[in-house]
Amino acid sequence: MTRVARPGTGPTMIRRRLRLRDMPMILMYHSVASVGADPNSLCVTPDRFAEQMAWLDRNGLRGVSVGTLLARMRAGRARGLVGITFDDGYQAIMETALPELSSRGFSATVFVISGLIGGTNRWDEGPSWPLVTADQVRVLAAAGFEIGSHSVSHPRLADLPADRLHAEVAGSRADLRALSGADVRGFAYPYGSMDAAARAAVRKAGFDYACAVQTSWADLGLWALPRVYIGQRDTAARLAGKRLLNRGRIALRGARS
Repeated sequence: MTRVARPGTGPTMIRRRLRLRDMPMILMYHSVASVGADPNSLCVTPDRFAEQMAWLDRNGLRGVSVGTLLARMRAGRARGLVGITFDDGYQAIMETALPELSSRGFSATVFVISGLIGGTNRWDEGPSWPLVTADQVRVLAAAGFEIGSHSVSHPRLADLPADRLHAEVAGSRADLRALSGADVRGFAYPYGSMDAAARAAVRKAGFDYACAVQTSWADLGLWALPRVYIGQRDTAARLAGKRLLNRGRIALRGARS
């Protein structure tokens, strides 16, 4: 059935509202694990993650998936909500992040690399870490976590040839929909690498939104949502500072991009 947007709703309306004062806070994580070596600063220990989530809870903030956050923005009910995302789909989040978030009634979006399910982070030069299996993707979806796409093989999408770009974006959505049994509405650009062609490919593939890392003023919108990197050094105090300075950081980086 074709969905017909009500007047004043949908992607176009949200794009018009994405002024700086309306910009949501979306946290970007990768893995939650205690590891011996982490040269790319991708991991937050379980204790630090619990501290960060407790800070959100104490301050009346609730972590939700990006899909939920955008739906609440449409309805004018996003106050107190913070988007939580995990890129790559590391297995460690099953034993660490999933129970911590669930215990607080939080949810999140997990951006999965469809062609590397059950594999490892072979695109990295650092340590090899396992990625979620097909069964684990289904467990996450059943637990109420949003499954998003992080491409088929984790390439830099900017300047990618058109046929490869289509395969990486549209192909990943089709594969993840079949696997999870749920619609796949969100995309995250690997490495934060995007250009106009990549954003157009995301829209054409039927995604409702895409998460970037930092975004220029001209590109701010549903298909280039900026996020806040969260790492091991982010104590509760630093997290409070990042929340306070979120819009100023977006403005500064947007002007420089």
